[in-house]
Amino acid sequence: MILDYLNYFKAKEMDALTKLKLMAVPDTTWIKEATFRQENAYWLDVSFDIALEVLCTLREKGMTQRDLAEMMGCSPQYISKILKGSENLTLETICKMQKVLQIKLIETPYSRLLDAKPSSQPEQQ
Repeated sequence: MILDYLNYFKAKEMDALTKLKLMAVPDTTWIKEATFRQENAYWLDVSFDIALEVLCTLREKGMTQRDLAEMMGCSPQYISKILKGSENLTLETICKMQKVLQIKLIETPYSRLLDAKPSSQPEQQ
């Protein structure tokens, strides 16, 4: 195939720019992907952080992605997407992961209240 191009170019005596234009394969997907990453940088970063925390927790607990999928009631393929850090997670999914793995992935005003559980018994001195 390359020889065909070279023979074609020799026969046509084209300048280098024209040759490049004829040989180049247009790639239009990278612009869309770069724009998407720029427009969604914040949630992609948060999603990546969650994925990293989940992966570390799975290793610590000796669990597999399949184990997590079974405990969450979803497919292993969905867990794989989550762990790539590019899945736009729902609150429901985040809450399921927190419950199953017994870790905190996001902070909310309500979760701070739960962490500061006031004791119903007076302090002992």
